[in-house]
Amino acid sequence: MHLGRHPVFDEAQRARAAKVLTAEVVFSTTCDTMMTGVLLTAFALHLGATNALIGILAAVGFWAQLLQGPGVILIERLRRRRAITVVTSLVSAIAPAVLAGLAFAAPGGAAQAGFAVAVALYTGAGAIGGCAWNAWVRDAVSDDERGRFNGRRSSLSSAVAVVAGLLAAWVLDSFPEGDAARPAVFAGLFVLAFLAQLASAWGLSRAPEPPMPPPPKQPARLLPLLREPLRHPNYRRLIAFLASWQFAVNLAQPFLTVFMLSQLGFSMTFVMVVNLVSQFANMLSLRRWGVLADRFSNKSVLNVSAPLFVGCIAALVVASQIHSRTLAGAYLVLLALVMGVASAGVSLASGAIAQKLSPPGAAASFLAANALVSAAAAGSAAILGGLTADAFAQRALALAVQWEGPHYDAAMQFSIHHWDFYFLISALLGLYALHRMTLVHEGGELDRRTMLARMRQDRRTRHEDAATDAATAAPWHLLLQNRAQRRQRALDRYRRAHG
Repeated sequence: MHLGRHPVFDEAQRARAAKVLTAEVVFSTTCDTMMTGVLLTAFALHLGATNALIGILAAVGFWAQLLQGPGVILIERLRRRRAITVVTSLVSAIAPAVLAGLAFAAPGGAAQAGFAVAVALYTGAGAIGGCAWNAWVRDAVSDDERGRFNGRRSSLSSAVAVVAGLLAAWVLDSFPEGDAARPAVFAGLFVLAFLAQLASAWGLSRAPEPPMPPPPKQPARLLPLLREPLRHPNYRRLIAFLASWQFAVNLAQPFLTVFMLSQLGFSMTFVMVVNLVSQFANMLSLRRWGVLADRFSNKSVLNVSAPLFVGCIAALVVASQIHSRTLAGAYLVLLALVMGVASAGVSLASGAIAQKLSPPGAAASFLAANALVSAAAAGSAAILGGLTADAFAQRALALAVQWEGPHYDAAMQFSIHHWDFYFLISALLGLYALHRMTLVHEGGELDRRTMLARMRQDRRTRHEDAATDAATAAPWHLLLQNRAQRRQRALDRYRRAHG
């Protein structure tokens, strides 16, 4: 691996960096698919994890982001962001190797402790590497291309996640819980994650890195670096919005798998299908969100996608009210499509606006401060959700509506219990986060109504342009064809007249 510095970073190297960093996401996403989300929850349940432990594991993933603080110091002192990213990627590859061994361990406290340590290692190394990667990309990709770069990379990432997730779902479905070969299946999936992470480190080592500005005379210290973003009022408001958003979303999101498995009674295969449907919708919409972000600003995208996502969280409660499993399953698939589109806009625009509002050359401390606060909020929400899960499981709220008339009677009951409480509370907190979002300023931003009107206008314009092209192309073609035919007939008459 070549990890040396590039003293001169020209447009050719900028284009190569964007190309290599886009292609690298194939390998890192393959590893992430095995090490996060539904598959990791399935492995935790395989080891006998409780709701509280699942919440703690989710919090470990978030609180590991606190290591971005030391990561900033590492970046400021070494000033070699690519080298830090590659080394931490190699360190995080240890985690799937450990989980491959734990797949054959007996369920219990020892295996769960080793599982938690492996998750902490993976997310901790990823946090330090992510801090360096974000600062690296902030300077390597130009502002006018960042939306498209994030869109292309995220679209490819979603496509790989769908393929890898389908492969893992098919394999796990072939060896259900209780099958003697199931531990070997988990081990094989984690070995695949290990190899993919090694390939990711190799790919990162081949991307050029722009040089950082000369270091300050005084050595960098952590607290002053993290306090600097808080001195900027607009960036401080951005941190407040993203922290409140992460708390609201992660109060319930880590338990979506458990909700569909335990409360609704669906199989693990169906849960994986729902997750993949959401990822597929995410993949299809990311490129479009990236184009909209470049044209109308990231804040404009958030004004549309964030309220839609909050509405989807609240709408999860409806799934508990549908008694038909077929209708409930169809409803969840439809909701997963909408959530995938909304989450694509939120994740792309929130990451891009954090990069855009951070100053060039000093983005590491700004992005790290944002990540630290957001991770602390998200981890606290996951811990709170896991510890109070059993308390809400013993409580329910029922609302009955009855109609009596001379021709017919009707009655309807709306019951809220267990995870339904989390979704409603999460949606209410999401409304507060949306209020915090309105206080953040970005140049060229549009409100939700104007943004939707512009999107509809663009769609009409594209259709009108296509219709105009189709209407004008045919007459013009006929005109040229008739003119050529007249010339050919005149030439034939001339030849016959003159022998």
